[in-house]
Amino acid sequence: MDEPSQHSRHLALWLGLAFGLILGVGSGLAWMLARAGARRPVRILLVTSPQGTASGLDAAECRAIGALAQDHLECLGGFAVTSVTELPQDLGPLKARPHSRVLVLEPRRQGDALVLAFRTAEGDQVGPGNTLAWVRTAAPALPPSAAFDAFDHRLGLTPKGPVAKLTPRDPARFWDLIHATALRLQNNHLDQAADLAEAVVHAEPDCATGWVLLGNLQYRRLLNNPAAFRKEQTDAEALLRKGLELTPGHPRATFLLSLMESDSGNQREALELLIQARRTQPNNPTLLTGLAYAARGAGLLPLARRAMDLRDSLAFSEYLPQAVDITCLYTGEIPRFEASLQDRPGHLRNTTGVLSFYRGYLALVQGDRAKAHAEFTAAREAPHGYPNIVRLSEVYDLILDDRKEEAWTKLREFDQDRSGMREPDGEFTIRLAEAYAVLGDRASAMEMASRAFARGFGCTVWYERSPLLQPLRGLPKWKALLQHLKERQSLMEEAFPVNLVEEPS
Repeated sequence: MDEPSQHSRHLALWLGLAFGLILGVGSGLAWMLARAGARRPVRILLVTSPQGTASGLDAAECRAIGALAQDHLECLGGFAVTSVTELPQDLGPLKARPHSRVLVLEPRRQGDALVLAFRTAEGDQVGPGNTLAWVRTAAPALPPSAAFDAFDHRLGLTPKGPVAKLTPRDPARFWDLIHATALRLQNNHLDQAADLAEAVVHAEPDCATGWVLLGNLQYRRLLNNPAAFRKEQTDAEALLRKGLELTPGHPRATFLLSLMESDSGNQREALELLIQARRTQPNNPTLLTGLAYAARGAGLLPLARRAMDLRDSLAFSEYLPQAVDITCLYTGEIPRFEASLQDRPGHLRNTTGVLSFYRGYLALVQGDRAKAHAEFTAAREAPHGYPNIVRLSEVYDLILDDRKEEAWTKLREFDQDRSGMREPDGEFTIRLAEAYAVLGDRASAMEMASRAFARGFGCTVWYERSPLLQPLRGLPKWKALLQHLKERQSLMEEAFPVNLVEEPS
């Protein structure tokens, strides 16, 4: 009886697919016609809201399905996607942006099958009371890959060139992928997530998403392990490059690989990688975030600002800042920097400690010790805090408690732990230099600032402007360091002029 029963279930699922494709033809054609009649780019506000316990998915798994849907929209459709976890109350920005649409995913799990229903609305049709004219698209329970095939068909998503498989065919491997993605930001579950992702790529080596996720997880483990070795970094890069070989220009993979290059001091390679990817993905906000990050690390602040401005014209930054815009701290645009530090309901970045750390850092730069102390304490206690952020926040907490000897000991231990890293993040290294300077250890601060330069952080303006580095500015070594910074930055300015970042045609 087991075999006929299983056969019946499979038959029902595939009949459901046929029904779903027929059902979706109308909405798919409407979407394609709307795209054909509109001038590119098309901005999409992607909302993936938890559907409650009846959906068979928790909030993290819903976000994971949303992330996969975003990859489909970007890789296959070239859309400018902003992903949030709830529909905003103020829909004014939708109406203000031309060619914008809202897509609300309503996923449900039934056994190993996926129901990928959704509703859409045009941004220029926002009515009184922030209402929208919704078009609902029902969906049957299907094998997950078939559910995404139907999703792509209904939205008219067709690749411009060769694109590898984004969704695992085997239902069990699909749910492994979703579970691993859901665990990605939980530091105590990274090994479990990596095991699940490895099962995906072992079973389906042509699935680009599996390789990108595995590379992402390896990168996270590198960030969490200050004694990481170069081989581990090379392994992470190789995993991301495998994903890019399968799907050239994959925005998520390109962005992550560019971060690794930038953090290794290879801003030139990062910028070249991102500029090349924009030739096939000109509307992608994530690539522009990567450009801003690499450019500011190289001291190319005008290029970074141009990338940020274009990114924010494509994305709905009012609903979700795409990054912590440290560039604006360096240029003195404090209100914009503060705006990027806002908590967003339901977003996992609230739990990593990064926002609290930089709110504390800004307060310290501005001389507000009480606010800095409160924010550094919050960063220390973040439920999924990045270890580096947690440890440096602890140092500043001790400084602001006037426990400077203990703070110096903790900072020295942190410094020594990081010495195992061959090419760590130069921008974070300048944060350690600042901490030493605040503690009055000018020799260690000067050494750390020189290491930040050697590790690729070349933003001359911030070396000159940071109030926390003031104790170093009379040292002969400091003047020599600034000269080296200016020479390297000049070479980068010649190689990467501002006009390299062009608006989509």
